Amino acid sequence: MKKFFYTLWISAYPLIIYTAIQFLLAIIVSFFVIILGRYPGAVASLGAVESFISRNVLPITAAGAVFASVFLILFFYLDGQKGRIEKKKSSNATDFVMAIIGGTGIAIILNILIGLTGISGIDNTFQEISEAIKSTPIVITIICAGIIIPIVEEIIFRGLIFNRIKFQYNLTAAMLISSVVFGIYHGNIIQGIYATMLGVCLAYTYNKTKNILIPIFIHISANTSVLGLSSLVENDDSALTVGIMVLVTLIFAIIGIVYFIKRKVE
Repeated sequence: MKKFFYTLWISAYPLIIYTAIQFLLAIIVSFFVIILGRYPGAVASLGAVESFISRNVLPITAAGAVFASVFLILFFYLDGQKGRIEKKKSSNATDFVMAIIGGTGIAIILNILIGLTGISGIDNTFQEISEAIKSTPIVITIICAGIIIPIVEEIIFRGLIFNRIKFQYNLTAAMLISSVVFGIYHGNIIQGIYATMLGVCLAYTYNKTKNILIPIFIHISANTSVLGLSSLVENDDSALTVGIMVLVTLIFAIIGIVYFIKRKVE
C-alpha cells in the first residue's frame, strides 16, 4: 500500500504543478484585464472576462506550459539521474521520419473513427473548445496547440508519469494508466477517447525507442495534421480532396504502425 501511494504522489504532483500554473496564470490575466479597464467594474465585467479567457484559452494555456516546463524539465533530468528513466542507446533518423508519418496518419484516422460514432454532437464541452480553437488565428493555434502544448504534455505524461509508474510497477500498468490519465485530463468525452488511444501509441513508441523526442514528434505531427485538415475541410468542401487526404493518411498510419511494431526495443 505504501508503494501505491508513493507512486500515486510522484506521478500526480507534476500534473498538479502544471495545472496550478495554468490556473494561476488565468487568474493573473483576468486581474490585468480588469485593472487595465478593458471592462468597466470588476463585478459587472466577470462575464466579459470569462469570455476573454475562453477566446484566448490557447495562448494562455501555451504560456502556462512554457512556465511549467522549467520545473518539468528539471524533474525529468533528476529522474534520469535517479535511474527512473531508461536511457536511449542511439538515435535513429528513421524513427523521426516514421514518427511524423505515423503521427499524421493515426491522428486523422482516429478522428474519423470517433467522428463516425456521432458522439461529438452531444459533447457540449468539446463543441465549446472547438469554437474557441476556430476563433483563434491558425498560426497561433498551430504554435500553441500544435507545438508548445504537445512538447510539455509529453514531458509530463510520457517523460514523468509513464516512466515513474513503469519504474515502480511494470510497462503495461504505465502504458494504460498514463494514457487514461492523459485522456481524462482533456476534460471532455471526444478528446478524452482520442487522447487515451493516442496516448497508448505514444507510450508504446516511447518504450520502443527510449527517446522522449519520438513521442514529442508524433504528438506535434498529430496535432498539426488534424488542425491542418480541419482548416482544409472548412475552406475546401470538395469530396475528392478530402477523400485523397484520408487515403494518404490511412497509408501513413499503416506504415507508421508496422514500422514501430517491427522495430526492436532499445
